[in-house]
Amino acid sequence: MKIKFTFLFLWIFCVHLFAQDQTFDLLKDHTKTKILYDRVFAVSKATELQPQKTSTQIFLQVYHEMQRADYLQRLPKLEIIKTKADHGFSNNYIPLSLLITEFENIKATSLESKQVTLNSENQYVITNHSPNVFEENQVNLLAPILGKTKSNLPEFILKTDLIFHTSKRTVSHIEIKDGKTWKIISEDQPFKLSFPNNGWNEVLYKIHFTDGKILTQSFIIDVQYQKRAAKITQKKSFEPNLVTPISSTIPYQGFGENAAFVGNGEYEVYMGNDGVLDKPIILVDGFDPGDTRNTAAIYQLLNYGTNQNLGDLVRAQGFDIIVLNFPTYTRPGTTTIIDGGVDYIQRNAMILVELLNQLNLAKVGNAKNVVIGPSMGGLISRYALRYMEQNSLNPDTRLYVSFDSPHLGANVPLGFQHLFNYMGFGPVGDTTMQGVVNGMLKSPAARQMLLDHFEGHLKVGSITDFDPAILLPVGAPNYRTSFQNELNAMGFPQNIRNIAISNGAGNGTMTGTPGMVVMDHTFNSSSTQRAIIKTNFTPAKNATAQISSFQGQQWIIVWFSVYTSTASAKSPATSDGLDSAPGGRFDMSNLADTSTGNLMLTEFMNNLKIMHFDFIPAVSSLAVSNNQGNYYATINSSSTTPFAAYHVPSTNQNHVTLDDQNVPFVLNEILIDQTLAASDHELLNGISIENPVKNSLKIKTTTPIKKSNLIITDASGRIVYTQIQDLNGMTEIPVKLTNGVYFLTIDSGKQKITRKIIVSL
Repeated sequence: MKIKFTFLFLWIFCVHLFAQDQTFDLLKDHTKTKILYDRVFAVSKATELQPQKTSTQIFLQVYHEMQRADYLQRLPKLEIIKTKADHGFSNNYIPLSLLITEFENIKATSLESKQVTLNSENQYVITNHSPNVFEENQVNLLAPILGKTKSNLPEFILKTDLIFHTSKRTVSHIEIKDGKTWKIISEDQPFKLSFPNNGWNEVLYKIHFTDGKILTQSFIIDVQYQKRAAKITQKKSFEPNLVTPISSTIPYQGFGENAAFVGNGEYEVYMGNDGVLDKPIILVDGFDPGDTRNTAAIYQLLNYGTNQNLGDLVRAQGFDIIVLNFPTYTRPGTTTIIDGGVDYIQRNAMILVELLNQLNLAKVGNAKNVVIGPSMGGLISRYALRYMEQNSLNPDTRLYVSFDSPHLGANVPLGFQHLFNYMGFGPVGDTTMQGVVNGMLKSPAARQMLLDHFEGHLKVGSITDFDPAILLPVGAPNYRTSFQNELNAMGFPQNIRNIAISNGAGNGTMTGTPGMVVMDHTFNSSSTQRAIIKTNFTPAKNATAQISSFQGQQWIIVWFSVYTSTASAKSPATSDGLDSAPGGRFDMSNLADTSTGNLMLTEFMNNLKIMHFDFIPAVSSLAVSNNQGNYYATINSSSTTPFAAYHVPSTNQNHVTLDDQNVPFVLNEILIDQTLAASDHELLNGISIENPVKNSLKIKTTTPIKKSNLIITDASGRIVYTQIQDLNGMTEIPVKLTNGVYFLTIDSGKQKITRKIIVSL
């Protein structure tokens, strides 16, 4: 009975352990540093910290833990540090922060030997004045609190109010390495560093202490430099290979905003081989929290196969690619920072409207535009083109390509949403997860698109706890339903040919299985702390199951759960859960860039039992309207879709993937004679070319074509073969070509079609 009572006592204590700060109060006077690390969950594992290549995220996590573990509360809260980072962004400099501190943690042996134990008030006490119950540690870090720059010569400032020092040790001075030169930096004095290469750059620094000790360490920063126009002028408009800013002229007021605002974007022109802006293709970026993709990276979304790019292919045919990006910017006249890559879809659409208006004035000739929208870019494009039609604005566009876009909504597993939100804003305080939740899940665009959003499941008044009565999928309140209703009411462009690429399987192939275990892993953050995390995909139709569980545990003789959060979900009667439905897949390894040294997130990804989930359901990417609410419905000739033509694979592919099957489909639509009527498009779809080509070209036609002009060009646009030929049924034509990729154009005089061919001898 005594044993049972002891365990009951411990259990009651553990439930309140991290909720009651007084649990550790009696240890305060015994600590030298007044910072007891056991008071927080050790996400950064600061006792094992390696001070080389420190990222902004890791610095902020360490700071956040020290701030909360400090009995004396000498450090400002993390929100204040983030405000100073925003100030630096708005004023075009990178704030550096210095953290010099010492801290302690309770030795595991002290708990096991009962040198540290609990009293009757559920507080830790040291028994018999036991010595050496703590381990002593140090943190000495310099790092930027903005982790990215678009300059190759950015300005840095170590502000006095970002120097945090709780140690008795005194810093003499700090040196930082620029190229081969070491230079001393001074407080509040700006200095510049040169970065010759884009990507992650390591910066070495030395901290000199007055006792003669010198620490040589480093931090990292992501450099994404591009040549940029200083301002917008009509004369320099659409200058190639130059990133040019653009602002919408039509404002938009989103939910919760007190006024309508214009949006800011930027574009870059990749000119075709004729050097004339005459056949524009606008490539519109999609969902991009934190502006991780610049215009060059957006262009790379057109990569496929081995060192091939759809943009390169069409530019070799004289087309021009105009890439539109939605960067992070400070709203003019305010201190408000807007993450354009996740801003309201409508506001970004108005930027595209302005780009089309300017482009139509600047381009040469009569060729109409082509608009390609990958992912959310497809919704932005659809909205902009239809808006222009409805408001007597001429988009002068002949083709709209929706590339795995969520016309009926997108999906992120609700279990992940619950887990990330709890880890970020619950007792754990994981700053990386805070960024994921604030920057991704709680962004306007995510709230507009996600079919099931964690905010719709929260208890009233709670930011982390789910309401067990809300189980069925529900969108973000005030965002999801109103956006979809607006999109449905607008419909699709009426005077433009609409086609689509889906990356989701059309035959019902699943990604995983409904209700499957995605994670069941124990994370040991220290000898006295661990977390047990379990997540599952949403269950089969009409079933209810637990989809997420987080248990934070503390070692007190045995392991006890000190805080727990769970979430359950129910799938509707019409469909199994969204997470495993056929669709364009999200690759979880993409979160690797987000982690930037977060050991817990890295361990999380290493222990996933499946690396993908359904991100864009196949029926959503094709806006199928007769699936009766079943996200697993097969897509065939009976499916009702607004697209004149579409390509759907037989296996689920990663989201926005181009390959040797869908590239010829979209390439044919782009290169085809833009004056053809819809019936002509259908006729030309009756032509097929056997691939790969060996010693002869085999062309099959369902309708005879007399005296067609056959032209074969290589990838650079050079003509390598011409022939006048009658085509009827299966026609075999001898050709002599070397191995490689070519384009065959069949021109009957009235009609023209271009198809990709691969020569493999």
